[in-house]
Amino acid sequence: MTLSWETGWTGLARRGPSIVRRLRLASGLVLFSYVFLHFLNHSLGNLSLDAMEEGAVMQEWIWRGPIGTAALYGAFAIHISLAFWALYIRRDLRMGWIEGVRLGLGFAIPLLLLQHVLGERFSYSYLDLHQLYRHALYLYWIASPQIAGLRQITVFIVAWLHGCIGLYLWLRVKRHYHLVVPFLLVVAVVLPTVALLGIFQGARQVEALARSDPAWLANLHQTGIDPRTAAMLWTIALWSWGGYAGAFALVLMARGARVLVERRGGTIRIIYPDGRAVRIPKGLSVLEASRRAGIPHASVCGGRARCSTCRVRVLLGSESLAPPSPAETRVLAPLGADHAVRLACQLKPTTDISIWPLVPPEITVRDQDRIDGTQTGSERFLAILFVDIRASTQLVESRLPYDVVFILNRFFEAVGSAIIAAGGMPNQFIGDGMMAIFGAEIGSQEACRQALEAARLIDWHLAEMNRTLANELLHPLGFGIGIHAGEVIIGTMGYREHAQITAIGEAVHAASRLQDLTKEYACQLVVSDIVGRTAGIPLDEFPSHEIPIRGFSAPLTIRVVNSATALPRYEDPSANGGAEQSAYPSAPIYAPSA
Repeated sequence: MTLSWETGWTGLARRGPSIVRRLRLASGLVLFSYVFLHFLNHSLGNLSLDAMEEGAVMQEWIWRGPIGTAALYGAFAIHISLAFWALYIRRDLRMGWIEGVRLGLGFAIPLLLLQHVLGERFSYSYLDLHQLYRHALYLYWIASPQIAGLRQITVFIVAWLHGCIGLYLWLRVKRHYHLVVPFLLVVAVVLPTVALLGIFQGARQVEALARSDPAWLANLHQTGIDPRTAAMLWTIALWSWGGYAGAFALVLMARGARVLVERRGGTIRIIYPDGRAVRIPKGLSVLEASRRAGIPHASVCGGRARCSTCRVRVLLGSESLAPPSPAETRVLAPLGADHAVRLACQLKPTTDISIWPLVPPEITVRDQDRIDGTQTGSERFLAILFVDIRASTQLVESRLPYDVVFILNRFFEAVGSAIIAAGGMPNQFIGDGMMAIFGAEIGSQEACRQALEAARLIDWHLAEMNRTLANELLHPLGFGIGIHAGEVIIGTMGYREHAQITAIGEAVHAASRLQDLTKEYACQLVVSDIVGRTAGIPLDEFPSHEIPIRGFSAPLTIRVVNSATALPRYEDPSANGGAEQSAYPSAPIYAPSA
């Protein structure tokens, strides 16, 4: 029985973060819906005061019925409780500015909103006082504009900003967020603006009626809150503010007590790549350790196990770690990461460990999709292209350094634009040569087709460059290209900010060797037969050779192509109802910079 109870408790604790996130999200969406519909109702003031009060009838039908009341009160209770819980469990108060603003605004809302809630909801539910828009607008615009009016506009802005920031932090890690963000930004700016204008227009109508119609004003005072009731509501507000402050004090005291308990439980060390060791109490996550020590650590989602950017590789001590939680497993699964890769926000070591952060700390949301498949390292079938200038030694010896740099930059510009136009990724600049990768995000067939098309475009672009620089060059620049394809390891490699996505493996070595062979065969391109077969582009018309390659058990069959422009282009038989048509543009555009 004991074993079963402990197992159940452990399982519940491990599911806890996911349940908390869902409750926070669901309650937040209910509260934001309430604010959103309120703003729509305020916007009706641009039509008339009557339109505002007719819209309020619909609002009351939604939010003052049994279901709406339970949803609203329940969402508020859950959301504020989880806010206090988040404050308690947070081991360190260091956070990003946007997270700090969100928390600050969230805790300010109950303080600013309390009197409005007492005057509207409490008086309606418990005192049977039905306050209309005209009562609120009269109070905010005429009776007490400096206090009640300013307070209401402030809570108006604070609640909207808090909700928008919460939606942003939730949605920004979604794959297609950048496509809808312009629309969301328009709504976030336009709706509160129109709502404020509606309040202003409605208040002007109330002011005009109060001045021109004494009977209307007398009825307004008669149906409003009398001084005795107002005094009672003020007393309730004071006690409520005191209780809110007391809750804050209890949370802070609980944090202090927890620190004392953790210190008695012992500490552990987390060792970082630069040799720094951070000592923390057991129970803290690696991300919290980084924040506490002031070590930059990527975390796009703020440590909620949503984005995977805080992931680390555990170099030493992985055998002592608890298995990943379901939330952590769900985030890491699409990356194909091995067992040593963990999310820093979820990893809470109990013994000393050594880690290596896998994502640059300055990563943005837009960078995440680009690196997710490569940061931890993966094996993929890629096409690799190497290109190099011919007779570069003579070019260097016969020119001033400025001229050499100028010509090389024009060469890299022409080659790089050709590679990008074909769909590849310029990867490494090695002296007067370049390496390019094809297939990081596409299939093997398309990768090989792109590599062959890149060779054609390089020939075309460099011919244009030679014509442009005819007066600067004694002889046109020659080049050699080698292309091979195969399984390689692709990942972000390097040191800190100098790291970049690249590929290593026998296929990379072979492509470099084929580029060297263009000198021996006096041709522009040497391409392995594997590339042509995989691309579905016949290369039978070009001379074939078998050459030994270090690391390959059998000779590699290659094709020698004197001019890259002679390569056959891929024809898509499905285009234009079956007519023969190239899958690539027939007129690549190269615009050399001045």
